[in-house]
Amino acid sequence: MLKQQSKIDGRFLVIAALLGYFGLLYLANFFVPYHKFWRKLGVPAAKNTFMDLGYVLGAFDCDRLTGEVSLTNNSCFNQIAYPSSWSLLTWLGLEQRDTIFLGVLFALIFYVITLMIIGRLNYQEAIVYALILCSPPVMLLVERGNVDIVIYSWLGVGLMIIKNSRALIFRLCAYLLIFFWGVIKLFPIFGLAVIIKEKRNIFLFLLAIFTTAFITYFLASIGEMKTISQAFDVESVWFRFGHQSLFLKVKTLLLNLSLSTGGETDIKKTLRYMMYIIMSLLTLLILTRVLLSKFKNFQEWLSSDFVSTDSGKSLDKSQYIDYFRLAAGIYLGNFLVIGLVVNYKLTFLIFALPQILDWIKQENQLSLSSSMALVAIVGTFYASPFLYLWAIDEIINLLLFANLLYISLLSMPEWLKSLVHKRLSGKFSG
Repeated sequence: MLKQQSKIDGRFLVIAALLGYFGLLYLANFFVPYHKFWRKLGVPAAKNTFMDLGYVLGAFDCDRLTGEVSLTNNSCFNQIAYPSSWSLLTWLGLEQRDTIFLGVLFALIFYVITLMIIGRLNYQEAIVYALILCSPPVMLLVERGNVDIVIYSWLGVGLMIIKNSRALIFRLCAYLLIFFWGVIKLFPIFGLAVIIKEKRNIFLFLLAIFTTAFITYFLASIGEMKTISQAFDVESVWFRFGHQSLFLKVKTLLLNLSLSTGGETDIKKTLRYMMYIIMSLLTLLILTRVLLSKFKNFQEWLSSDFVSTDSGKSLDKSQYIDYFRLAAGIYLGNFLVIGLVVNYKLTFLIFALPQILDWIKQENQLSLSSSMALVAIVGTFYASPFLYLWAIDEIINLLLFANLLYISLLSMPEWLKSLVHKRLSGKFSG
């Protein structure tokens, strides 16, 4: 069904869906404050439009007024949980009074970059992208005007350069752009997984340079990082994901599912507790089954077609592999290393969709895994605001993490897969 071509570019349907969504918000505002109606759609909207962007622009104002402009322990940025390196951007002259204009501008650029990245669509693909772009995490990113929307757009530009440039110098500029945002906001550094596309010696050289530079910066700023992490209590936010999120949510659930109230048994809470236990057991069974099947397939590929002998069929040559690697790198890094991040960072998974849809259409060895990843992505984009009470979104994210890691391993360059094959085939062979 995904292979069917459509006469009209499906991107027009995506645009229509977005216009319909914002048109609904506009009409609802005549009857109830739009932020209250938006919450009904799963978006925890704030009264102040583009609130996160306003905080950053206010920090620029503070920087200029105090004359602090410092790259270490800058109080103007630390108090909003941003690194002092943001002081580098004060010279742009942006002010808090520009919040609305810039918020709308950044949102428009975000949508334009996305439409350019995803390319021409058929009707079925258009439905997938419409669901994602109208989902609560993406709309939360737009509503808050968070700086991640700017990072997304710049990374999108970088990806287009990486994909379409044959000259190394242009790709190097794109890698430096990703590294720059890694210094500014940390998590984009995981997107440098995209450098794996280069030849072995160039990849190893770039890896050594970027790793050394980032570790040096991080160690120099580690004291400030601790201060920033204490300034924002992400644990109090329900719309987040990461390996820590599941444990925090289970802990909260168990506390809320206390079986007694004032010394008397609460029947409703008892039923909820039983349902939670049953759902947890079913989830563990499904997770165990999936992981065992993946491990079995991994054993088979290590002993057979893990390393492709036909360079033309190598998954490393897939059309949108660079997009996938950046998106997967950011998601895996956020989930495993940072461990607890706000859900609007799921937006970066949009970059992975062109390749995931392409693998599904090709019906190759990653078609099933890609189909599972697509279902998990759409699922987690909607489960968080509507099913978070039962931690279903966290289970989905755990499954998505395992699946994206698995796909990333299978789509590595052949030289790297050969190295992995030599190291692991003896350990995992039956």
